[in-house]
Amino acid sequence: MASLLPYNGTLGKRLAAHLLRRATYGATPEEINAFAAKTAAQAVQDLMVFPTAPPPLPIDPQTGATWVINGRTAANSPSNDLKNVVISWWLHQFMDPGAPLSVYHRIVFFLHTCFNTRHNIVTFSEDLYYTLRLFIYYANGSYRDLAYKMCLDNGMNNFLDIGDSLAGNPNENYSREFMELFTIGKGPQIGPGDYTNYTEDDVRAAARLITGFRQNSDWGNTNYHDPETGFPQARLDISRHDQTNKTFSSAFQNQVINGQGTTAGMLTELSDFVDMIFVQDATAKNIVKRLYRHFVKYHITPEADQDIITPLANTLKNNGYNIVPILTTLLASEHFYDADDTDATDETIGSLIKSPLELKTQLCKFFKLPVPDPAIDPFMTYVTFYKWGIQDPIREAFMDLFKSDETAGYPPIYQAPQYNRLWFHQTSVAPRYSMIDDHLSGPAHLQFDLLTWVSDPNIIPDYLGVDPQGMPGPHAGPRIAVHLLQNLLDYLLPEALPQTRFDYFLNDILLDNLSPTNWMLEWDYYLTSGDESSVKPQIQKIIRALVQSPEFQLA
Repeated sequence: MASLLPYNGTLGKRLAAHLLRRATYGATPEEINAFAAKTAAQAVQDLMVFPTAPPPLPIDPQTGATWVINGRTAANSPSNDLKNVVISWWLHQFMDPGAPLSVYHRIVFFLHTCFNTRHNIVTFSEDLYYTLRLFIYYANGSYRDLAYKMCLDNGMNNFLDIGDSLAGNPNENYSREFMELFTIGKGPQIGPGDYTNYTEDDVRAAARLITGFRQNSDWGNTNYHDPETGFPQARLDISRHDQTNKTFSSAFQNQVINGQGTTAGMLTELSDFVDMIFVQDATAKNIVKRLYRHFVKYHITPEADQDIITPLANTLKNNGYNIVPILTTLLASEHFYDADDTDATDETIGSLIKSPLELKTQLCKFFKLPVPDPAIDPFMTYVTFYKWGIQDPIREAFMDLFKSDETAGYPPIYQAPQYNRLWFHQTSVAPRYSMIDDHLSGPAHLQFDLLTWVSDPNIIPDYLGVDPQGMPGPHAGPRIAVHLLQNLLDYLLPEALPQTRFDYFLNDILLDNLSPTNWMLEWDYYLTSGDESSVKPQIQKIIRALVQSPEFQLA
């Protein structure tokens, strides 16, 4: 039976690493070790860290100043470059070594996948920035409230042509995606234009309701700022609004939303419409399923649907659509840690293929890649490090951040029945596997200092046993090949390896089929002479092999 009961006992290294792979964009070995000593409830509670102040504003490398508040001038970088700066600004929020481990960053990205926009269609970098700020603002808030605000968001307005919709000629793009992708979902088709959860007539009625919401590019005009968030939002034009009543189908209990003749009334209609969507049980269930596929696994069994999805959907609806209580329960549950059954064919741990974003950021965090400071050098930070070093390799692996190929978003996140398995295909294999190469032999600012890293006793602890020559410990951890490999495996792979696989990594990769004694002597020589020519290539070789292994590609 799938169980939401709390997982008991301390996590240990393997389960702590599993939690941090799913709930964050990367953790250092020390952070994994610290979480290993916590219970699941303690660990999850510690991850529920949300910012109390807005993040620093992004800086245009060309001017050394922000532009999202003060506006652009001829001195600013081109618009497309500024969009990439905004994405780099978001990446820095969780790549910054000073940032606490938090599930909030994963929630922000989850919200982006639910309310997808594409920066190649959204005209202005400012709109991309404020859409991201909405996700940041509501990461610890109500999904329902966010859905309402997205109807007024200028980036979404631009992306799905909301501003082009007017009385007598409503545009159905946004109303259709709001129902199908953002909230309730279609459900199985019953007949022509009739789905389980809504009908095509409902789409048309909603399109009439969302008329007169004009895109606003006057970001500094406080008359068009949302009084709650302070962010710019759409301009309301009552002359373009359909002021007649809107009648919905039996899927919504034949509700009638009365037409209004004022701009305040337009917001009342919108609020009534959003409430009508979110009072439906199907909406809560659809959102929980998306959370489950994002954080747990893509396949939802009938048992999980009954024992996990349905009770969490009830909780979500009863808590005003705040997703934090749902994640708090889910990430601390027996189900999340595979402790609710003995079926080895239905595992949660190692059941998801890492996205390119997860691959890249988790590598950088784990091997402690130094991250530049945007306040000191915005070009080095936002362009050299994040655009060229992070965004471009992710794009080459078929994840163009905030520029998905489809209106629905990234296919591995929404496309049934394959879901996350779509990250891994014939043309994505090579760029996924080559991600590690920049960090082993690429530009100096991207290279991992692996010898310093493995020599840190907080990462590879001393070996207390007898070395290959019979000398009692303690010994420096990297000196003992089996001990070194076992610690790497415990951190990096979701499950213990069978002995034949372990022997392959040890003998064929790390030792090059030489003896553990030979490795020990080479390590001793490196420590006394400083000559790394024998040990560094082997450390690089084992890291490359582990990162390129099928086991590591799984989350």
